Amino acid sequence: MKDLRGSNAILTGASRGLGTLMADALAAEGINVALAARSADGLEKVSADIADRDVKVVCIPTDVTDASQLDALVTTATNELGPIDILVNNAGIESTHPFDDYPPEEIVRLIDVNLTAPLLLTRKVLPGMLRRERGHIVNIASLAGKGGFPYQAPYASTKAGLIMFTHMLRVELQDSPVGCSVVCPGFVSEQGMYADMRDQTGIKASRLLGESRPEKVAEAVVKAIKTDASELIVNPSPMRPMIAMAQLFPDVVPRVMKSLGVTALARRVVAAQSKAEDPEVERP
Repeated sequence: MKDLRGSNAILTGASRGLGTLMADALAAEGINVALAARSADGLEKVSADIADRDVKVVCIPTDVTDASQLDALVTTATNELGPIDILVNNAGIESTHPFDDYPPEEIVRLIDVNLTAPLLLTRKVLPGMLRRERGHIVNIASLAGKGGFPYQAPYASTKAGLIMFTHMLRVELQDSPVGCSVVCPGFVSEQGMYADMRDQTGIKASRLLGESRPEKVAEAVVKAIKTDASELIVNPSPMRPMIAMAQLFPDVVPRVMKSLGVTALARRVVAAQSKAEDPEVERP
């Protein structure tokens, strides 16, 4: 999709973090946007922030884990804006625990928000895109879905699933004018889940891993739509060779994680969380 002006988009996870920048990036291209998230107040603030972009913006409070609310989201967005041309599945959550201590209900919610909701929402808008022969879907995954992250096994699994879903959907859509992309940010320096964790614990990524600017992630979303890119990694250091090596030689993954400082980072986060929850508890 080259000329995006006048297109209609649904953006989930739009009330905070990277979603606010994605909303502005889409509106800057002349795209009308249906903003979706649980926080009505947050959505209204984002809407006010992009009011000068001369596009139509509609706020639709939505819990993406509720299938009936996904139906209402698509119906309301279509009624208010018109047929949906673009879907950005950005809503996501993460948590860090040793797997033997991972709350079962948290595992279920991670899967519901990070993987089930994007699949169901894509299923709801894709038939219309195919009928109109116009559309693009962008899934926001993570580098954790490419190389994993210790103590975040459920989160990494959902993001890996989202990446594979995108690539398999591209295979199905290869003879159609509808596109599908996945964007994989690394550690985002501001307005993201990593930034929240860093601010809460004081623990940051190593210099080798680096931190990505949030604006780069929003720019990648627009680039993915315009160029029909299959996958865009947003990270200041060249992670693709490391990821490729880990996929070719799975046995080296623990050593790669250790050499990159990922394992130490994850353990420090777990220790900081455990201390905050119970000063008497210590985890290795």
